Amino acid sequence: MLDDLLEKGVIQLPEPKRPKEVGRTTDSKYCYYHRIVSHPLEKCVMIEEGIMQLAKKGRIMLDLDCVVETNYVSS
Repeated sequence: MLDDLLEKGVIQLPEPKRPKEVGRTTDSKYCYYHRIVSHPLEKCVMIEEGIMQLAKKGRIMLDLDCVVETNYVSS
């Protein structure tokens, strides 16, 4: 979904805070949105909130039946 939104110009990536980490895509904690090693995209609160805001504004349509809950606590 992120690739589609970027390609269509609906969203833009923020400036990376740690440019040396840009491209370290093999790290399991690499966030494609922030382009840093911190958390995987699946747990990125910023992109989730951004997508939900776009949906609320009617800029994108979400099929909420296909949305998987990503906010969970692991022990």
